Amino acid sequence: MSGLTAFLQTELLTLSSEARRKHPEIKEAAERLSVILRSFKERPGHSIATELAKTEDALRPFVLACETKQIKLITIAIGCIQKLISFHAIPETSVRAVLRTLTDISVHGVEIQLKILQTVLPLLNNYRSVHDDILAEALLICFRLQDSKTIVVNNTAAATLRQLVIFVFDKLAKEDAQNLTELDTSQEIEISTGEKIRLYPCAKDAYYLFQDLCLLTNGDHPQYLRLNNLSKTFGLELIESVLTNHYKLFQEHKELRAILKELVCPMFIKNFSEKSEFSQTMRLARVVYILIKQFNEILVMECEIFLSIFVKILDPENPLWLRVLAMEIFKGICSDARLTRSIYKWYDGQNSSTNVFRDMITGFGRLATEKPQSIGANQGNRDSLDYGPNTPGAYNSYSNQNIPSNSDSVSISTSTMRIQCIDQLDKSDPPSIPETYIFYLALICLNSTADGLAGYVLPKFSPQSLKLTGEESKRNEENEKDFIIITEMANTAWPGLLAAMSFYLTANLEEELFQSTMKSYQNFTNVCGVLNLVTPRDAFLTNLCKNSVPIIPLLTSGIVSSASALASKMNNNMSITSITSISSANTMLNAAAVSFSDLPVQQQQAFANITLNEKNLYSLRVLLNITMFLSNVLGSSWYLVLETLQLADFFLFNRPTPKGASIGGSNTNSSASTNNLRRTITPSSTSTANVNQMNQNFQSSAQSIDNDQLSIISASFQRLFENSKYLDDKSFIAFSSALCRMSSEISGAPFTTNDESLSTNKSRTKIFNNRLFAVDKLEYIATLDMGRLMNTENESSSKIWDLIMTHLITTVNYSLTPVSVRTQCCEVIANIITTAMNFVLLEYNQVNETIQTRLLLALNQCINYTPPANEEVLVQETLSNNPKTFSEVQKMGLETLNNLLQTSGHSFTCGWGLIFDMLRHVAVCAIGPPPEANYNSQSEDEAEGEAISITTSQETKQERTSIDTTASSIAAGSIMATAGPKSVTGLIKVAFSSLQLICTDFLSLLSPDCLRQCIATLGSFGMQSDDLNISLTAVGLLWNLSDFIQTRRMDLCKQQGLSFDDEVIEKESMNIDIALQNEDVNNPKTYSTLWMLLLLQLSYTCVDWRPEVRNGANQTLFRTITMNGNILGQCLWNACIWEVLFPLLDSIKMSSIRASKISLSKVSSPVANGDRDSSGFMLHHSRDTAEKQWDETKVLILSGISSIFHDFLNDLCKLVHFQRAFNLLLAHLEDSCIRSSQEVSLASIKSFKTVVTLPSNFEEAPNLMHLWRRAWNTWEAIGFRICQSMEGDLPSSMADKLKLSTKFDDEAELQSLTLSLSTSSIAPISEDFTQDMLTFYIGMFTDLYKLISSTFTLDDVISLLHVLRNVLVYSTSPQYRPDIDHVSPLQEAVLDAVQTLDMSMEGVAPLALADLTEYMALAFLSPPETGQNKSRSYIPPSQRKFSTVTYIALNKKTNTLVADLFKAHASVLALYTEGIFERIIGAYGLPMKLKYDCPPSYRHGDDKTPLWKTATTGLLDILKMGLEKLESFGEDIPLERFCGVWHTLVDILEGCLLSPSSPPESMSIEELDVDEHFDISVLNAIQNIIVVHIGQDRVPIKVIEKLVHIIREGSRLYYIEDATTTNSNEMKKLNFLNDRSSDIVGTTGTIVPVMKETFAYASFMTLFTLCSAENQDNIYVRKRIAKVTIPVLLEECKTIFRNYTADEPLLGRCPFPRVRKEEMLFLLKQLVQLKLQDDILTNYESNDENTVKQLLLSGPRAHLFYLYPSLCSMITCKDDVVVSLIRECLQIVGAEMGLSSLV
Repeated sequence: MSGLTAFLQTELLTLSSEARRKHPEIKEAAERLSVILRSFKERPGHSIATELAKTEDALRPFVLACETKQIKLITIAIGCIQKLISFHAIPETSVRAVLRTLTDISVHGVEIQLKILQTVLPLLNNYRSVHDDILAEALLICFRLQDSKTIVVNNTAAATLRQLVIFVFDKLAKEDAQNLTELDTSQEIEISTGEKIRLYPCAKDAYYLFQDLCLLTNGDHPQYLRLNNLSKTFGLELIESVLTNHYKLFQEHKELRAILKELVCPMFIKNFSEKSEFSQTMRLARVVYILIKQFNEILVMECEIFLSIFVKILDPENPLWLRVLAMEIFKGICSDARLTRSIYKWYDGQNSSTNVFRDMITGFGRLATEKPQSIGANQGNRDSLDYGPNTPGAYNSYSNQNIPSNSDSVSISTSTMRIQCIDQLDKSDPPSIPETYIFYLALICLNSTADGLAGYVLPKFSPQSLKLTGEESKRNEENEKDFIIITEMANTAWPGLLAAMSFYLTANLEEELFQSTMKSYQNFTNVCGVLNLVTPRDAFLTNLCKNSVPIIPLLTSGIVSSASALASKMNNNMSITSITSISSANTMLNAAAVSFSDLPVQQQQAFANITLNEKNLYSLRVLLNITMFLSNVLGSSWYLVLETLQLADFFLFNRPTPKGASIGGSNTNSSASTNNLRRTITPSSTSTANVNQMNQNFQSSAQSIDNDQLSIISASFQRLFENSKYLDDKSFIAFSSALCRMSSEISGAPFTTNDESLSTNKSRTKIFNNRLFAVDKLEYIATLDMGRLMNTENESSSKIWDLIMTHLITTVNYSLTPVSVRTQCCEVIANIITTAMNFVLLEYNQVNETIQTRLLLALNQCINYTPPANEEVLVQETLSNNPKTFSEVQKMGLETLNNLLQTSGHSFTCGWGLIFDMLRHVAVCAIGPPPEANYNSQSEDEAEGEAISITTSQETKQERTSIDTTASSIAAGSIMATAGPKSVTGLIKVAFSSLQLICTDFLSLLSPDCLRQCIATLGSFGMQSDDLNISLTAVGLLWNLSDFIQTRRMDLCKQQGLSFDDEVIEKESMNIDIALQNEDVNNPKTYSTLWMLLLLQLSYTCVDWRPEVRNGANQTLFRTITMNGNILGQCLWNACIWEVLFPLLDSIKMSSIRASKISLSKVSSPVANGDRDSSGFMLHHSRDTAEKQWDETKVLILSGISSIFHDFLNDLCKLVHFQRAFNLLLAHLEDSCIRSSQEVSLASIKSFKTVVTLPSNFEEAPNLMHLWRRAWNTWEAIGFRICQSMEGDLPSSMADKLKLSTKFDDEAELQSLTLSLSTSSIAPISEDFTQDMLTFYIGMFTDLYKLISSTFTLDDVISLLHVLRNVLVYSTSPQYRPDIDHVSPLQEAVLDAVQTLDMSMEGVAPLALADLTEYMALAFLSPPETGQNKSRSYIPPSQRKFSTVTYIALNKKTNTLVADLFKAHASVLALYTEGIFERIIGAYGLPMKLKYDCPPSYRHGDDKTPLWKTATTGLLDILKMGLEKLESFGEDIPLERFCGVWHTLVDILEGCLLSPSSPPESMSIEELDVDEHFDISVLNAIQNIIVVHIGQDRVPIKVIEKLVHIIREGSRLYYIEDATTTNSNEMKKLNFLNDRSSDIVGTTGTIVPVMKETFAYASFMTLFTLCSAENQDNIYVRKRIAKVTIPVLLEECKTIFRNYTADEPLLGRCPFPRVRKEEMLFLLKQLVQLKLQDDILTNYESNDENTVKQLLLSGPRAHLFYLYPSLCSMITCKDDVVVSLIRECLQIVGAEMGLSSLV
């Protein structure tokens, strides 16, 4: 800082001295500043500049000096100000004052103006806070000074302005790096898009500055700068400077981009649309170039307009200098490959934009061809290989031998400018431009475009392999988009490039430009090649090929006319019936290929005279270079190149000898497809001669050709074929394919390829000598590169071998191949095979496995040769001429194979795949359709029976296609297959003997994949229909193979210490025709996969149309799984379940459905040969139809699957989808049960039972409760279906359950496995379920209930009982068992099912008792026939519709069950509230009412107790407990239910005690006596059990009255037989119907005692007992009953007394009948003994107000007082005993009154 102080002190002294007199204020200010400066010296450590910046005094003297307008003072002041600014020693606030001062003094001289300019720039640099109007003022000073007419000031100001403008944008860049916050923004602006942007200070300055520059340049008024105008050229220069130096800021700032869009681009577009002078247009072009180069991504649309304008400028009507400016811009654009890609990306790559890139290329090409004569171009010299018959002799060579002058050529020296037009900024007028400069620029643009693409693409590929280099492969994803763009660019540019470059190649270019153009041509062709752009690559190659060889003489057009027509027909698979024979077709086809010796002399001489010029040779060299560079990607273009190289070889090295020389010709075949001609010259075998010999041939024919070039070409030519061994496999295949195609075009043999382009240009006539060029070359490259063909480690080795050998073998086997060509091909095949064997033995000392396979392939193709589709007519003609020709060849091949196996089988290490392929092909061809397939050709189910492929298994699975991995496949279209199964007769046994030999002796030699093929072959032999015994033997061999595979698998697991848990088997590997994915001989998974494939193959055989085969296969399948189940892991189990068992089950059921349909559709007719099947075996009547035979198979599959689920449940339950499997199995079991035959239905239920019967060691049952519930749902659904078959419609609740039970949660996933379910669901439910089936069905519930008991709900109980109830009365079974002495198995199963239930669960016992009571009634009621008719009444067994089932034994057993169950659950309230107790009483009462009308209770059994007695015993057993509980529940039981019990009970007692039924006449007196005493026991029960409960208040009085009435009726001792009544039975009926208490006014009728006299006395006695006071328990109840009984009893007594009194006079001396006398005595005795309850007669005589009477009737002898009148009337009786008893009665009356003693 000492320098600043010293400088200021000096200058202040000078300033003070100068202003001392005139300006004292300046002096004072200067002295004050001087003092301040001195004070700073006394305070060290402080920055002087910093301190000065804090005060205004430092600047004041200098500002005052500038205001004086004195030059000297101003000069001193401006220098000091500049010094202070440089040290940042003035305050920030003084910047505006400084600028104002500078503005004021800017009017002074040049020196002052220059100092001002020198001051402004550091001022802004040091004080970066200068913004807005301060900055504008600084810029304004410079702009004003720039208008100075003084050149030095003008230039200095312009330079300063450039720096200031750049400085403003530099500040913006630094501001962006500071990461300022939004609080630092100074202003918000709105751009054209409507977006509002907040600007930081520097951003604001830059924005307004650049905006004003654009406005001023465009002649508009600025908004920021206070300028009126600005030179347009200077404005453009400033804009260019900003855009050049700070283009990145414009890319980052939206506001600046908006200026470009809103101001810059519209201004430039406007100016370009107007005619302007050179200097302005040139500067506009420069700025536009920057915009295009730097802002193409931002100004997409604007750049599109600019480029379109430049393209339009190229039109000839525009001035040359303007067009040159546009071309120079395009030159810069084209030289920037990245910019070129961007242009294409933004415009051509967008569908909605202009194709700018394409227009550029087109414009270059159009410009290049404007004046062809000015560059020496002669388009007439362009030759083409494509020519027609109208120019028969046209052939020329490329030659520009008459070189024009330099004015007519393009060269670097005469066609360029030293300085480009666009760089001549000092020129105001356009410079002088050479005439060819613009054509030179067009050529450079074209070459740059091609080289730019090549410069980006080619370095990324390694030259040899044309694969991405290591670094580029890492960035492959990054480059992918660029490659796509470049690929599209090449596709867009190639037509224009090709046209323009082709034109320039015909022009007079100097050597350097020609070579440069050819290099660009080569580069672009290479680019198209590496990018796999086949069409442009081929187009460039085609043009190059045309430039490489001259035109050959045209052959006579008549040669190809007939051949083309024939070939066209054959290629389109048209019939050639118009051809009379194969030989005639051969003759016509041969005309398409002509031997050189057969050509006319004139044409042969024309060939000899053709020469190649220098351009031909150079083009040929370029062609060879391109070919060797692109050799790995040429692909289909090899044909084009090889055809050209063949011509070059023909002309240069193997020129044919004209007529007269010995040239061996032979007829060859060729096929043609179009009308255009194209030459193909086939050289002799000397094409591989040494170079010296080639040179000699050349010198003798074309001495003008340079020997050096010939040496280079010949060496390149030779190296090309030698380098074939360095090609990658894909390219080698393409190379070989081209040679094969060239061969096939001459031989006529078909050659197939995936490349459609190979099928073009076949119509050109081919010329050949004795040997085909292509075949010789195939032999050469095959023998030269035998290591490639025999390299088994190379995956493409087999493809290459197949390509060459297949073509040669096809050529040999082609029917129309010429003899000479066939001979040559046979020699080549033999040579290749011999060389291959020698090479392998020499290289490896043993025959490689793959080599064995390839050698066996020849044998395979002999057996399984498949002709192409277009040869089918020829093959059929051959077969028709000699049908056994191919069969004999095939048999020979099979016998040869069998001999090889017998003698050398153990030496085979591979080739087994081909062997199995051959054997399997024979078996597949022997698979015939089932007999039913020919019955109904219209049936869609049998449509596939006409095919030769797999039969039944393909009907439900996707058709399998053989995927051969050993270069062979089982072709359905082979000759053997075409001939049909009959042609295989005799071959099956030969082939099967080889297969048996392999399966018994050579299994250990087979690889896993060969084992797969062995399995497939055995499966095919199992399904062949030629020999049944072979089919059965093949199934047995599969069992042996299964044992072998599992043994190998277990050994591997033990060796490796692995468990038997396996890995997941992919679904893709489950195809028998697909090779194993990971064929690891030491991996147990491989053998697991093989075992699964074996099971699948067995499963296919399990649906064979022959029952013997399929049943044997089924048994083998399940035996295999069962034997190995313990060593299977979860994955294998999963595969077994989902890939084998369930698909097989579904397939078998579908086959059964189809068999059923066929049976229904056939006309009823006996089986062929009576009762024999198609194999001649005897058929049992149970298997005399296909449907019955399929039923047997269904039984096997159902039993097998269920056994597997039972035996291996511990393993299966761990599967992921076990629930789905379990549900699916249940669905199939349900379907098979309800919609199948009786046999299948029974098997389904047994299988169901097996599934739910758990093994003893199974511990996971609780965890599988959801599955057991699903099983219960299935059981329930089966029951509902059975019910539905009986009742028609199900109740809504049952129907809803049925829908839920049949619904799968994963129905979509199981769709493929439920085809049979959906198909059979439309079938009706079976109506003839057997009793055995129903028994097993019900019986399995007990097993199922053990699993679900913990979750068994009341709804489940209801459903169960509903099913049991309906199954029990199932009425349409074919047969029933007797059920009188013992219950039938079904009935016992039903009862067991009911007893299995947990009765302790709430609600179960009432439901069970309710149903059991119904079971009790079945013996006496007919079950309802429909669901609508529920009313049932007793029908005698003889009158029932279904009399085979009696339910008698069921009734007897149910009696006990009901009693025991009721007693166990008598305390359950629901039994009474729901009427169950009432129903139980009713069920017991039904036989009690019927009594002697009940059906017999036995037939042969020991228990002869009648049903009514059994029922009575049962009722009495439960009655006491039931009535006690009924009473104890009290009001909890509804009155209706309470009364119902008593009404029912009383009705039963009435029916029992007063039954109208008569005992059978066969009953003895003793039996009748037993029955009578039994009835008496019922009376006792009434007294002991019923009476104590029936007297309760809730019991209606009518019920008691009815009971008393019943007892009174039972007390009847006799009836009177009127003499007038002739029919005693009618009289009995009448008397019993009349009221027994009616008055008898006297009668002399016969008194007939009742049969049960003892019972009558017991009843009479019961009446007395009911009124007696003897029992003092339950006083209230007994008194209530007594009050009801006493009136009845007294009325009965009065009636007896009255009748006795009335009849005594009528009898006279005749005594009363015994019964009447005994009745009277019994009555009187009981009256004497009877003591009534208190007050029981009071209510009866309540109407009498006599108090004494009421008193008498309230005592224990009230009955005697009541009967006193009757007793008095009896006193006159003549019977002393009666009188004595009456007297005793009267004495008791007196005693009661106190009138006498009773002693």
